[in-house]
Amino acid sequence: MGNAKSKVDLFQRLVRKTSLGYGLLLMFWIMGCGGKTTANTATPPPGPQTYFAPYVIGTSYGTTDGISNRTSDLTAPVTYTVDDVAGKFSQTTYQLQPPQQVGPQVMNAGVLSVAANGLRSLGITTTYLSDSNNGRYDAVPYPTPKTGSFAVELDGQAGGLMQLVGQPVAPLVAATQCPSFTTPKTYQFITIPASQASLGTTQIQFTWDPMAETAYGSVDISSSSSTVTFQNIHQYTLPSSGGSGSPAQPAPSSETGICGTTFFGNVTNIPGQLVITDPGNSSQPPPQATIGIDPTGEFLVEYNGTSTQVGTLSGTSPALYYENVLGAGTGAVGLSKPASALDSGAVVGAHYLGFIYSPGTHANINNGPLPMNWGWSSHLASFGFSSVPSSCASVAAGSSTLIYGGDFPNDDPSGSGNCDFAIDLGTQDAANNGLYPHATVWIGAGYAANSTGATYSFPAVAIAGQIKGKYAIFLIGADSTQPWSIYLLQSN
Repeated sequence: MGNAKSKVDLFQRLVRKTSLGYGLLLMFWIMGCGGKTTANTATPPPGPQTYFAPYVIGTSYGTTDGISNRTSDLTAPVTYTVDDVAGKFSQTTYQLQPPQQVGPQVMNAGVLSVAANGLRSLGITTTYLSDSNNGRYDAVPYPTPKTGSFAVELDGQAGGLMQLVGQPVAPLVAATQCPSFTTPKTYQFITIPASQASLGTTQIQFTWDPMAETAYGSVDISSSSSTVTFQNIHQYTLPSSGGSGSPAQPAPSSETGICGTTFFGNVTNIPGQLVITDPGNSSQPPPQATIGIDPTGEFLVEYNGTSTQVGTLSGTSPALYYENVLGAGTGAVGLSKPASALDSGAVVGAHYLGFIYSPGTHANINNGPLPMNWGWSSHLASFGFSSVPSSCASVAAGSSTLIYGGDFPNDDPSGSGNCDFAIDLGTQDAANNGLYPHATVWIGAGYAANSTGATYSFPAVAIAGQIKGKYAIFLIGADSTQPWSIYLLQSN
């Protein structure tokens, strides 16, 4: 677990002042126990890489095949360790909510194989479930690997996307080092949405209102030693949401965080210090954002502190349950702003692997355990049809910025992918390279999560850029019932 003195020094750097009890537990969550993560290396990857992933609404884990009927909710960020050479992976959390953990806890572990196009197919061999009677985590092995989980890694292990079976997709970033930007670097980001709902008096932090809260934005990031400065923070609602364009409660124009080695890697915590005045297990500390940036400086992931047992952000009305730095919902995923305008034809002409995520909509969240009753859907997807195959979703008119794709039959990528989605990026913003503020998404009648029985479209916002020379497209939108996100990484 590392040298005790170095841990104390790190503790003093990341957490300036705290108290015992719950505050002490949170303090160790920030500090971590695993030391610095493995340094990033060139492709092909020589071994395991650990990634930071934010909490995404709907993340729960358990068994449904008769081995055990226990199911647990994860309401904290996690790490994923992926070893392409050994063909193994694991999912680990350091969770504050009961059952409170004394140190990191592996939740799922298994095997993986890598296809020629770069897709990782994962098989869960063991799930670890908590026993409420003794607070212990029991290993629940599977006779054969449980399939239906997938990952897409970026070249050089800079980050990627991961979806374990029964869980929504989460963006991953290899936060192997703190930012080193003496000259500010601009990032564009989109929110990781949470479910829309008409809520009671509890757990309202799990909503995302596209009319009033951040959908996308930009920020300039610079650093000096362990201090990371976020300047010129701009946040916008969806142009299609009917809102004013700016969130009802925008972030400050500038924020400062502290970066250091933690359980999640070299991440930046904002506000960078934690002061708890009500010690004990019942205290609810204010939310704190955690931001990881990959070693290339091209990919950013934020967890904004949303959880079931955190306090609220002071000075906000109505009270916010997240640290408002970048994204609303449960965080943000972002790309460095391209130095010049992108060739939109080249962007839609590439082939992509990724995921389609819809958090769902519910009239009331107080009728059952969370997040099991959230109607989210998350499906592996491929895109790369620049012409219009007969099987593709019908669109109103042709466009030079259209790309077609969709999910796979029964989420099985061994066959051909469906063509039940179409994305028209539209016109690139003249002042913001890589921003497509007037995108349109068509959902085909055959898409598994389309309950309307008909093809329809909705407006969206997309950001695009390059990570290690390959394109990435991240999109957020909302139809009349729920939000949608699409995350695409150029495949091999």
